[in-house]
Formats: sequence, structure tokens, C-alpha cells
Amino acid sequence: MPNKIFPAGDSSLYEILTKAEGPKGTLPLTADMLRNRPSGDIFGWTQAAGMGWDPSKLGSKEFLILSTQGGIRAPDGRPIALGYHTGHYEVGLLMQEAAVELTSQGAIPFAGFCSDPCDGRTQGTTGMMDSLPYRNDAAQVLRRLIRSLPTRRGVIGVAT
Repeated sequence: MPNKIFPAGDSSLYEILTKAEGPKGTLPLTADMLRNRPSGDIFGWTQAAGMGWDPSKLGSKEFLILSTQGGIRAPDGRPIALGYHTGHYEVGLLMQEAAVELTSQGAIPFAGFCSDPCDGRTQGTTGMMDSLPYRNDAAQVLRRLIRSLPTRRGVIGVAT
């Protein structure tokens, strides 16, 4: 059977970048940190630098921005995938502004997401059985996301 996923003869599909230059700079580690801080703190810094954060700014106060964002928009605002309800896209814009403000104050923003359903969409369907229990499930996920950033100084919630 012919391969219907990849067009035949397109060898560019197999030109995969497997190596790239790493982030510039060094982690601001001290002997005391290496002896006394949890290894996860230092591992977290390697992750932050690997995602593009300036290593010289690590050690600043960290804040977690949590949201119920859903859907996907193109940079021009065009919907690519819908969220469950209006406002799903916009919470991402609010988070972005919060992150920009935190950064301008010298903090390091982190973002986490746990989307939510739309109660109105499930009215008159069996989906109603999940709507309220979902709130408890989402609260548990959000609590776990908060605990998963033990170096955070605060949490900002942005929801619809």
C-alpha cells in the first residue's frame, strides 16, 4: 500500500536538524547553591536557559501565571482551532501582558494552562454530568501546577 502520509520522493522530509548551538552564557551558580539547594532548582535553571531565558537573569523572583486558555489563533488573530467558548483566546493575551510586566520588573514569568469546558455547550446533553465535576478536577490540576514550580514567589490566575 502506498504511503499516504508522506509524498513519495520528497527527501527533504528526512533532513532533520539533530544538533544546534546551545544557549549563550553560564548559570550563576555558587558553591553554596551546589551544596544546599535542591537539585531540581539547578535543573530548572538549565531548562530556563535552554528555552532561551538569559542565564545572567536567573535567580530573580519567579512568578507563575495560570490560565484556562483554549483554542489556537494565528499571529494575525485568525482562528486555527476554536476554544470551547469565547474568551479562551483572550486570556492568553492577558497572560502575555502580565508576563511582559513581570519581566519589566525584573521577575521571571512562567506560564501554565488547564483549559475548561463551556457549560452552555453541554446543556441538554450527557456532557452536563462532567461540567461541575470538571471544576474539581481542574482545581486539582492547577494546584499541582503550582506545586510543580516550588521556587515561585507568587501566582497570577487568568480565567474566563
